[in-house]
Amino acid sequence: MVELYNLELWNNQRYDLVDEIIADTMVRHEVGESHTLSRADARKRVEDMWEQFESLTFVLNSVIADEDGQHVAIVYDSTISAKDGSEFKIASIEVFKVVDGRITDVWNCGYGQGVWS
Repeated sequence: MVELYNLELWNNQRYDLVDEIIADTMVRHEVGESHTLSRADARKRVEDMWEQFESLTFVLNSVIADEDGQHVAIVYDSTISAKDGSEFKIASIEVFKVVDGRITDVWNCGYGQGVWS
């Protein structure tokens, strides 16, 4: 699910996957706050990002799941191209919770400019 979320929904704009891979609600946790998104909100979040940029690509450097696959951590690099042709890179780590085959929670402490070394 987590690979589909990043590589297909985000990278390939496969919006049709939202119903299949995201729970009725998905909570995005950040330090000090959280936001609950409906499936429609989660889809709009991806669509809104794609409206801002020419291209957006996540590369998953590591995908680590616990034994039951309920918690999945990813280490990613992302290359983003603006509509004016400029390009920048960001990197981060996210932890996902998957229940009954759908993503219910995502923890993210922000991202940094650049790529993992």
